[in-house]
Amino acid sequence: MRISYDISLKQYNTFGIDVKAVCMAEIENADDLIALSESSLPEPLFCIGQGSNLLFTRDFNGTLIRMNNTGWGVISSQGDEVTIRANAGCIWDELVEQTLIKGYFGFENLSHIPGTVGSTPVQNIGAYGAEASQFIVSVHAFDRESQKFFDIENKDCDFGYRHSIFKSKPAWIVVSVDYRLKSVAATSTHYKAVETFLQENNLDGSDPMVVRKAVIAIRESKLPDYKQIGNAGSFFRNPVVEKKVFDQLHKKFPEMPFYAEADEKFKIPAAWLIEKSGWKGFQGFHAGVHDKQPLILINLGGASGQEIKMLAEEIQTSIKNNFGIQLHPEVIYL
Repeated sequence: MRISYDISLKQYNTFGIDVKAVCMAEIENADDLIALSESSLPEPLFCIGQGSNLLFTRDFNGTLIRMNNTGWGVISSQGDEVTIRANAGCIWDELVEQTLIKGYFGFENLSHIPGTVGSTPVQNIGAYGAEASQFIVSVHAFDRESQKFFDIENKDCDFGYRHSIFKSKPAWIVVSVDYRLKSVAATSTHYKAVETFLQENNLDGSDPMVVRKAVIAIRESKLPDYKQIGNAGSFFRNPVVEKKVFDQLHKKFPEMPFYAEADEKFKIPAAWLIEKSGWKGFQGFHAGVHDKQPLILINLGGASGQEIKMLAEEIQTSIKNNFGIQLHPEVIYL
């Protein structure tokens, strides 16, 4: 375990917020986690990956934990199903590419998402019609409070839209994740943006690597590179409303896009709500709203976390006033 003090976090968050942490502990293996739980490092303790879903609003007066354990491999196979185990420190998109090259299919729609394997069950990452929970078999974790390792099965992870049990268990640290993939290609191209891109470019949607390349091209055309413009991807979750609320909104805004969910609920794209409220392309407070994808807040250069948070709150107030809907951040404030 490598421990650093008074460390700049600018390179450890994709917003590029220039703050410091009192301490950072970099974990290489299981023994390090035992040592961590027995140490007296400054509290609170919080586990981060690439910092791609965080907004630091001030200096962090505790210890940030970074899982640097990498590597993955096949642990079992049966028929056309292959189960792999990936360590928490693996870069997610590298794992997506490597599994496809090996002939293990399923992750292609989740291509080009920043972050590490350890964040996939916590956030239940998703894009273009797929979610991590579709592939997760179990999560191997460490509980700092009991100092024990344990496995939690998919059914016990309380997976939902950008949600899991791990969000309410800060003492749990993801060590590795088991995923079930296919050794026979069976792509999912029903998501409109993917389907349209494949058709317009006359591409073979049955080839998982082609789907991966399509997803990357779509994301790059809409989403800013955080290395060039600080951002954390989608800042807000898409709100899900009851039928009564949906009916009222749809009557007033018949052009409003939506997705029917279970139990007569409807998901409304937050990007549409934000653009409809006039925020697309907004700039102010050294922060702004991306001019191609209004769901993304950006650091225009030198923005503080508080300035980005203020902008987010202004947008939330605007959406509440215009539509009666409360937007909730997908990004975690620290």
